[in-house]
Amino acid sequence: MNESKISVRYAKALFSSAVERNLLDVIKKDVDFLLQLLQTQPRLKELLSSPVVKSKEKGAFLDKIFKNQCQQLTMDFLHLLLKNNRELFLMEMCLNFQSLYSKLTGIKSAKLTTAIELDQAQLQDFNKLIQVHFGSKAEVLTTVDGNLLGGFILKVEDQQLDASVSTQLKKMRRELVSNIKN
Repeated sequence: MNESKISVRYAKALFSSAVERNLLDVIKKDVDFLLQLLQTQPRLKELLSSPVVKSKEKGAFLDKIFKNQCQQLTMDFLHLLLKNNRELFLMEMCLNFQSLYSKLTGIKSAKLTTAIELDQAQLQDFNKLIQVHFGSKAEVLTTVDGNLLGGFILKVEDQQLDASVSTQLKKMRRELVSNIKN
């Protein structure tokens, strides 16, 4: 079976179970937490993808880490993945779940890359900008990249606004080089 079909089907199953039990917002927080850990803790991803570690041991590890952090439905879902040997697709499942949640709630996903760490007031300003420009609320994932030198890059779904100093400098350089050649 195609990997994308696997992750979509499992994400839909978790999503519909969360809706049926009126736990959608709670499960969304669990999924966000799992995804954050998978993206920031490579050892967790290695453990889940390891063919050497038995499913029972993976389950015990997940129970130890997530039992007090996640809803029972999320824990049951994780154990189902282990039982069916689908834990390799957990990250994609989380991303698909987020996509389903965004479609239902009308919240867009945005990625904001800045040269420096932003405070809460600045993040709220970006949220207002997104809401005015795109007509909906957005869930903003922030990252810091010192190579930007200043400014920001904002990606909302398939649109991008690049207001970084590094990009402006590159444009100026290209213009100068083309003017010199002419």
